[in-house]
Amino acid sequence: MKWYLVISFSFTLLTAGHSQDKSYPFHQLYQLDSLGETHSISRYFGLLYARFLRLVEQQLGKADTTTRRLVRHFEQVFAQFYIDACIAYKNGSVIHEPAWRAYFADSTLLPAQYYLLGANAHLNGQLAEAIAHSYSTEEWKQLKGKYYLFNRCLNETYRFVHRETLKSSKRARLLHFLSLGLDREAGNYYLYKWRKRQMRLTEYYFAGSPRYQRLYDKIRRKKERIDKMVLTQL
Repeated sequence: MKWYLVISFSFTLLTAGHSQDKSYPFHQLYQLDSLGETHSISRYFGLLYARFLRLVEQQLGKADTTTRRLVRHFEQVFAQFYIDACIAYKNGSVIHEPAWRAYFADSTLLPAQYYLLGANAHLNGQLAEAIAHSYSTEEWKQLKGKYYLFNRCLNETYRFVHRETLKSSKRARLLHFLSLGLDREAGNYYLYKWRKRQMRLTEYYFAGSPRYQRLYDKIRRKKERIDKMVLTQL
């Protein structure tokens, strides 16, 4: 039944636009790109995510075959979390992934709020979970040193989100003015901290450490606080 919904959703997303003319290394990237052409609120993070993955693909052009295979498998698993949430939202059913419920709870937000809610769900909500679903312990040991290739892609994507936030939010523009532009550097710092924290959580998971659940719960609470800030302060 799940695959039937995925296939049905893919056909409803199919348009006569540019997405049909592109090549896609995996199906989930096609789905995200197609989401960007719909009128659903799913389009905001879908567009952002597709943009990010195309940057990753540029980095993978320099990587060996094994790295490309393992990273793309991870991206398929990770992207499917969001796609499943989009399918559930479209069908009016329960969104099973708690990380995505805040994103789909309100259809009247600013684009920047959807970008930020999506980034929060993605990085603070499910990054370590996606890695755990993608690799064995040995595969993770082999690949974790290659995850630096995401850094440049994340930084470029963050700059795009920052620009879009300034365009759509008066409060963000005021903060940018009052901080003399330091808000962008602060955002870069927190993005770095988010990823480092998730990498530490991943290490705890593969090591079977009792610290995993404590850090997982801490990150979940932090994610919920950030969701509230995005909803009330932009």
